[in-house]
Amino acid sequence: MVMNAKVKASLYLLFTLIAFSSIEVSSKPLMGTVDPFFMTAFRFLVGGLVLMFFVDKQIETKDLLPLTLIGALNGILSMTSLQLSVAHSNASTAATLVASNPIFVSLFALLILKEKHTIRRYIGIALGFVGLIVFSLGMISGDSWLGIFYGVVAAVTFGLYTVLMGKYMKKYTPVSVTAYSTLISSLIYIAILALSGHFYVPSIGISEWGILIYLGVVVTGLAYLTYFKAIELIGTAQSSRVFFLKPIVATLFAVILLGESLSVAKIVGMLIVLFSLFL
Repeated sequence: MVMNAKVKASLYLLFTLIAFSSIEVSSKPLMGTVDPFFMTAFRFLVGGLVLMFFVDKQIETKDLLPLTLIGALNGILSMTSLQLSVAHSNASTAATLVASNPIFVSLFALLILKEKHTIRRYIGIALGFVGLIVFSLGMISGDSWLGIFYGVVAAVTFGLYTVLMGKYMKKYTPVSVTAYSTLISSLIYIAILALSGHFYVPSIGISEWGILIYLGVVVTGLAYLTYFKAIELIGTAQSSRVFFLKPIVATLFAVILLGESLSVAKIVGMLIVLFSLFL
């Protein structure tokens, strides 16, 4: 029996959602023992290598440099900021902040691509910022303004990356441009860390290395692949809704697995952000 396209896409997205929602919870226990810069570089190196096995369209040489620079927005700036947010705040806080990136995608699409939005979308953008402010004011034990700052930076830079990468995803395929940009930018990241004397390979046990490999193979490799497969089946608009559910799932993981708590303001702020994303 042939599986229905929507059912198949739903299974792909379920895997993507669980993997993406586990980033902060999985990496939180490593904070203090694994350098956030090494963690991000290693994660994207492994993930990039995994994605290269699924490249379905070769990239023209002239496009490699811009793709690398755009990829650096994600693999270097955004995801390093996310790990620093996890290091300086609760996992649920970092997860919710980075998941607000669609707000900034809409904003950058307006500013850079001159896309026209409906009044409803403008209200959504404004409401999203209100939600982020309320959420940030609901700090609890384990949170810090520095962690919140890094979380917002992660969302902003990922939003910019998404808008700038759109042109190349249309020209090639999402898997191809992500594979090349991820792998090349990770190699540059490692080179920068090594040359600056900040490439620290951690002295950790098998279980910790297992987490790092999981973050690379599953989260950065396979989860991106299943997300793109879902896009091929049901389109970007429907598939992107998986990001709307990340704050809820990631927060549940943090509460259950890490014993984190939530304040009323954080819950209200999270709900406002989620509502704004649906507008």
